[in-house]
Amino acid sequence: MDLSTVEVVRIAVGLAIMAYVGYCLLNQKVWVRGDIGLKSTVFAWGTKEENEFVFKLHVIAGTAFGIWLIAAPFLF
Repeated sequence: MDLSTVEVVRIAVGLAIMAYVGYCLLNQKVWVRGDIGLKSTVFAWGTKEENEFVFKLHVIAGTAFGIWLIAAPFLF
């Protein structure tokens, strides 16, 4: 099976997303905006306890999307 350049990039992006999810799980932190809200320009690592919903969202959605990006070139 020959992989095109686009498929290789998709796999690389999927691996990067999975690496981010793994880092979040190992360190129990997530990359979030500051306390000011959606217009905040302050970004920092937040703890799982302070940002439980965002942590779960990043882990679940990141894992699903990462697996999809990695597996899709081999499935279709």
